[in-house]
Amino acid sequence: MNFLFWLSTLLTVVSVNGDLSQPRPLALASSFTHIYHQLDNIHLGNCSLANATMPLNATKSPLPAPSANLTLKYVALGRGTQNYTCPSNSSSNRRSIIKPEATGAVATLFDASCLAAASGSLLHEVPPLISTTPLGSLAFMAALVAQGTRSTNLIIGEHYFNGDGDPLFDLTLSGSKSWIATNKKAAVPAPNSTSGSSNDVPWLKLGYKKGHGIEVYRVVTSLGNPPSTCAGQNATILVPYAAEYWFYG
Repeated sequence: MNFLFWLSTLLTVVSVNGDLSQPRPLALASSFTHIYHQLDNIHLGNCSLANATMPLNATKSPLPAPSANLTLKYVALGRGTQNYTCPSNSSSNRRSIIKPEATGAVATLFDASCLAAASGSLLHEVPPLISTTPLGSLAFMAALVAQGTRSTNLIIGEHYFNGDGDPLFDLTLSGSKSWIATNKKAAVPAPNSTSGSSNDVPWLKLGYKKGHGIEVYRVVTSLGNPPSTCAGQNATILVPYAAEYWFYG
């Protein structure tokens, strides 16, 4: 892979979105350079997940461990938005004390199983990078993950909320028949070190509700939390976020 090509692609993504201020482009380029060189030195085998381990101890109160009878099936990187609403007919004084209401999330899921198998520490560096990369740059994100996964099925699925308000994970884009509707079993605050801020959505353990699969973990989150109040906000708020999703079945 030609590094200068991908570096120019990254900087083009930034300029297209109108953000040429320092130090944003250089910070992105520096992060990309670091990850690129580490990925280039990884020699991947059959991507066995037998030794891949979630960083559950990174939070002050760890999430419950996966059930004893389950094994790790997939690891994915999710990039999308956490979605919120604010009342549109409230006075400005009222909006200053109303908190945005969560209405779900949508995300594209990228195959990261081989990267998790090869280098967990490197995998954990990716969410803070892609959470601030514009959604229109999916090609760049796929290329970044491809360097680690050596996979042709880079986008393996999508995450969204169904009509009943359940978090749903659909992995059929990868050719798998796996999909799962989940419900929340446990949540813990994200460690501030994840992206250097307190704006990261909580880490979650999601249990099986229906479909194919049993448990899903959302960990190593970056961004996604809403503004503290609805003051000055639109009726619909879309907050960028990224996270790792670990699937056990």
